[in-house]
Amino acid sequence: SDKPVPPLDDEILAELAQEPAIIEGQFNHNWGTADKLYKSEAISPFGEKYLLGIFETMEESEKAFLAWNEEYEKAREQLKVERDQWGKQEQARVDADPDREAFTASIFAEDDED
Repeated sequence: SDKPVPPLDDEILAELAQEPAIIEGQFNHNWGTADKLYKSEAISPFGEKYLLGIFETMEESEKAFLAWNEEYEKAREQLKVERDQWGKQEQARVDADPDREAFTASIFAEDDED
């Protein structure tokens, strides 16, 4: 939404300050330990945003985007092939219709009468 998020109140901030960033024995995620993180996201031609991940280095972030983009381009090409194949099937179906020529002739006949 376009509404700005309201700021957190002091009580919530005080509670969050008591939470440890690293819990012994659990997975060490970089959110609590890294000085700087990089977000990799992609935006489709339709405006949809995709979060590809949060990474510790810019190189990892770029690598994730390039991998996503490669898959996206492959999917686009496959969709194009499928669309072309569908178009050929539809054209063959229309060409095989025996009433098609009579229908076309009747349209042109109506135009000649005017």
